[in-house]
Amino acid sequence: MPLTTSYLALGSNLGDRLSQMRDALRLLEADYAIRILRSSAVYQNRAIGMENAEDFLNAVVAVETGLAPEALLYACLAVETKLGRVRSGVWAPRTIDLDVLAYGDRVIETERLQLPHPRIAERDFVAQPLLEVAPDLVVFGQSIQAIVAALPAIDLELWAERLR
Repeated sequence: MPLTTSYLALGSNLGDRLSQMRDALRLLEADYAIRILRSSAVYQNRAIGMENAEDFLNAVVAVETGLAPEALLYACLAVETKLGRVRSGVWAPRTIDLDVLAYGDRVIETERLQLPHPRIAERDFVAQPLLEVAPDLVVFGQSIQAIVAALPAIDLELWAERLR
């Protein structure tokens, strides 16, 4: 399969958050032949929908992969499992969260995978770092710049350390 540029969101709000995000990237590169092209700044933000949960660290990376979209999703899920993610509920704290945001210009609607990710335009902690790594990206017929500009607020704290 030819190489495709894809975008992945990373998040963590349990344990050593930044180390877990870095470990996820290391495992994706080592175990799944995924090459990290660019990474955004790391942001700290509130844990949406999780009462009394620790804040999240979030970032987005651009990757190059020969994996098909579904295989990329399964690689992300396998890395989450290796790093101790326990799926106890939709709105639960997590050691690591990896989401496939976009895969080239493909539009996919299956039970398991929707691309572009359906909530990009609703989440500042995804849209802002995605803008950093893919300023020319168009999703849902809109530029990522327009999506970020349309957000009601950007409520993110820039983290001092970077992923890479």
